[in-house]
Amino acid sequence: GLKHENFTRCDACLKGNFRGRRYKCLICYDYDLCATCYESGATTTRHTTDHPMQCILTRVDFDLYYGGEAFSVEQPQSFTCPYCGKMGYTETSLQEHVTSEHAETSTEVVRSFRIGF
Repeated sequence: GLKHENFTRCDACLKGNFRGRRYKCLICYDYDLCATCYESGATTTRHTTDHPMQCILTRVDFDLYYGGEAFSVEQPQSFTCPYCGKMGYTETSLQEHVTSEHAETSTEVVRSFRIGF
């Protein structure tokens, strides 16, 4: 969605600077959803529910989820499986999950995953 310094707008409900989890599409340019719209399966003509989404916590909620502990990385990456909706994967574990659990529906992902090794 529309971004300024620390400002995000949900591209489905247009709510600005929302709290909680933000879902950023890894395929569509500058497409963000709030948790409510993501969980209800919001789509557009360009964005569909089978696009992989990255879950990003807002700063306030990051402190709540992780107890304010200092992390060496700026923010942990959390990916959601586009096939079954399970959350909390790293980029590597998402590839492994898709390869083992959704091999029949993800030949392209599997092919590129195997070539990479």
